Amino acid sequence: MELSTAFWGPIALLEVSLRNSIHDALRADRQDDWWNNSSLVRMASREERAITRALDKLADAGNYHPTADDVVASTAMGLWVGLLDVGVARDPFLDYETALWQPRLKNAFPHRGGHGRRQIHSRLNRIRVFRNRIAHHEPIHNKNPAGMRDLIVECLGFIHPDLAAYVRDAHRIDDVLNRKREAVESGICVL
Repeated sequence: MELSTAFWGPIALLEVSLRNSIHDALRADRQDDWWNNSSLVRMASREERAITRALDKLADAGNYHPTADDVVASTAMGLWVGLLDVGVARDPFLDYETALWQPRLKNAFPHRGGHGRRQIHSRLNRIRVFRNRIAHHEPIHNKNPAGMRDLIVECLGFIHPDLAAYVRDAHRIDDVLNRKREAVESGICVL
């Protein structure tokens, strides 16, 4: 439980940075609600459903005319990771490599070095799965937490190196990992 709690800050910073960076790349020189104009951005059904769920969630809360920022903030991490997936391979409009990555989404990761869409998607998808384990109160102590910490920092670095450095220097994951034996033996944890 303590280890899961220690991951929430770094994951939250990555999730917000990821969605804002991708959103900025998709709306650059366009309308803010790019998802409402299929001539600008076409999405596979999985990502369309994610936008619909966000809009439904906002409507259920009484927000019937959400701003683009409202919609972006209401989406799940899966949408943004999904936009980095393959989409529908070899489809002229839904192949995300040619329809989204090359013209726009690569700009969301200005410090990616030689990493392409597939490599970034793979890393972010591993983090998404790990994040969902935490959210569903599943154990993570056996899921290579030190490696996951490094992966989160690496992915943040693709977007914003200063934020990656901040997380690398400010997280408390290592403190929790260093206390693991003591916590397991004594049963004493800090929440």
